[in-house]
Amino acid sequence: MIIRAITLIFGTFILYVLQTGLFSSFSLAGVVPDLLMILVVSTGYMHGRIRAMITGLLCGFFIDCCYGNVIGVFPIFYIIVGNFSGFANKIYDDEDHMTPILLTAAGELLYNIMFFIVFYLLQGRTNLSFYIYRITIPKIVYTVLVSIILYRILRLINNFLLRFDKTEE
Repeated sequence: MIIRAITLIFGTFILYVLQTGLFSSFSLAGVVPDLLMILVVSTGYMHGRIRAMITGLLCGFFIDCCYGNVIGVFPIFYIIVGNFSGFANKIYDDEDHMTPILLTAAGELLYNIMFFIVFYLLQGRTNLSFYIYRITIPKIVYTVLVSIILYRILRLINNFLLRFDKTEE
């Protein structure tokens, strides 16, 4: 369990640095793929709601440290997505690659809806069509494309860590 926790913290930090550093140089239509979203959804799919919400809390605090004006908004977003993606753990299949991709798209859509409500709608900016066509759709597409590769890496790491989970029992 300790090895998994250290791996989660280290992996979250690495994905955060990649998302804010490397991938910001490769923005597509002005958006960057949400690697932390892929991590939260994958954790929910592989391990269930509780671990996904803990991962969402950690990912949200990483985002809050650099971008948030108010601490706690992004962790709430990621916790909610982690909670919903954790329900898919009941149908988890190690060989299924389509479900996590669809979950990532749904999670990104939910995240963008919450983001629009909090950061646009509550501030009086109601141009929903602009937000959907210029931000939401490109971000979902880019995140889903990256999730095809990243989910496979996360699955390999999970299978490797399962060996340590079995030796601790």
